[in-house]
Amino acid sequence: MSLIIACLKGVANGALDLITLPLIIYNWWQLDTLKEKMTALTLAGQSLEFLYMMMALLLAVFVFSLISRKFLKATVLKLESFNRAIGHGASWFVLLLMLQQVLIIVMGQVFRGNELSFAPLGLNLTSQELQWLSGQLKFYNAILIALASAYTFIEGGHVRVDLVYGNVGYRAKRMMDFIGSILFMLPTAILIWWFAWPIATNSAFSQRPLNIFSDKASWRGFKWESSGTAEFTWVWAFKAIILVFAALLFIQAVAFMLRNLWGLLEPDVESHPLLEDEPQLPVNTRLPVNESDVDIDLASRKN
Repeated sequence: MSLIIACLKGVANGALDLITLPLIIYNWWQLDTLKEKMTALTLAGQSLEFLYMMMALLLAVFVFSLISRKFLKATVLKLESFNRAIGHGASWFVLLLMLQQVLIIVMGQVFRGNELSFAPLGLNLTSQELQWLSGQLKFYNAILIALASAYTFIEGGHVRVDLVYGNVGYRAKRMMDFIGSILFMLPTAILIWWFAWPIATNSAFSQRPLNIFSDKASWRGFKWESSGTAEFTWVWAFKAIILVFAALLFIQAVAFMLRNLWGLLEPDVESHPLLEDEPQLPVNTRLPVNESDVDIDLASRKN
């Protein structure tokens, strides 16, 4: 009981922090040194105050969605449109990955070189070793997974093990998706952020090492961790992109929860909008038939 009361107080404080957020940002900006600003920012990303602010915001969106059907629809479509745009942008890395892989193979196997240079008109803009470029392909794959996972979920493209879902009715499906987004998808996104934040900040910044239980930090400068090999060395980028993945997953979890709330309030609203785009023929609709095809079919039956 005391835990529930503490959570309710935290959400109330989070709502108050949301209201006074411009003042909080102003006070943060007025800190004297860069060290103080970065230390406060580092602690804020993995703080209970930040978590309660997100919970308060989520609760406010949920209440407004129950009050206004127009707000509910607009919120779902805007959030899905945002993740869809991010996913479409990330898909271009497939083309970049393919072209770079072809260039690496041609340069290494055909010309027996170990370096790829881009120097139009004699201006050497970039020159990297093939081993470094080969390692960069892994980063492209990480971008695709992190930035396009939410978009793939919108389109219903993830593998789904179905034991019960396919045999229940429409409202039962919407209720299962609604409850699942609250009990599983949202907590998963929060946990990924919570565990990835100290990993990403320790990799990007030179500071007192953080962990998931840290309540103190001492930022000293930028570190930008890199590996000691000749491959792609941006270790900090791989770790930072986990935070991007968690943020996009959280946004999609909110959109998925609201979409299924929409489905509970109105009929014929599917969990994945791709299903709504598929043309459905009415039951009594007859397809146009070519008379010559009918004659051929009748002749074949007689024979």
